[in-house]
Amino acid sequence: MHARNTLESALCFSDPAQTVDAVTERIGNIIRFSVKARGRASLLLPGGRTPVAVFHALRALDLPWDQVYISLTDERRCPPDSPHSNARLVREELLVGNAAAAHFYPLHRQGVDERADEAVCSAALGMLPRPYDAVMLGMGTDGHIASLFPGAQGLQKLLDPQTEARCATTTAPSVPHERLTLTLATLLHSRWIGLHVTGQEKWQTLQAAIESEDEMTYPVLGLLNQRQVPVHVYWSP
Repeated sequence: MHARNTLESALCFSDPAQTVDAVTERIGNIIRFSVKARGRASLLLPGGRTPVAVFHALRALDLPWDQVYISLTDERRCPPDSPHSNARLVREELLVGNAAAAHFYPLHRQGVDERADEAVCSAALGMLPRPYDAVMLGMGTDGHIASLFPGAQGLQKLLDPQTEARCATTTAPSVPHERLTLTLATLLHSRWIGLHVTGQEKWQTLQAAIESEDEMTYPVLGLLNQRQVPVHVYWSP
């Protein structure tokens, strides 16, 4: 199975700091190469706690930040100054110092309805060079990626690699924030995908996903099973 092969080739580290270093080094090299080869680089980033250490390490790198275009894999439909905002997270934890020169395009606009917000999301993504040079993803203990949650309405369409939709509104089941998420098809419009996970529980989730062969229960499996873009798993206990 393709997903099993992906997990067998995962880069596993004993120390979370080593995982951060490996992810940071790879993304930094991608940015340098992309700017040198094409004049600019594009990067999609997740929210949550796991990527913060990577953000701190990235912002310390000497990179051509003014030629880097950044957006998000998903967002909560909340005010931009909310502690729940992924855009706020990126602004405060990554776009600091030299990294503040990067071009950042948030996905959400406050005060618009769902359809208009999906259009805002799509327009923001349209500002980034495509294919995206790097897409960094995390995963929840329930097997969700971006805001593609188990049991979400219309999940089968959102995980369809051929869907034309770039973005969709959805709701997290456990913490019922309204959200915007990129579809799997949008995430796959990339040259490199890194899945950064920490903790034994999440490793067990990945193994359970592969055993289940059920993308509706474990949306991460849609990412691992596709054959368009190699997925590089980075894990530490």
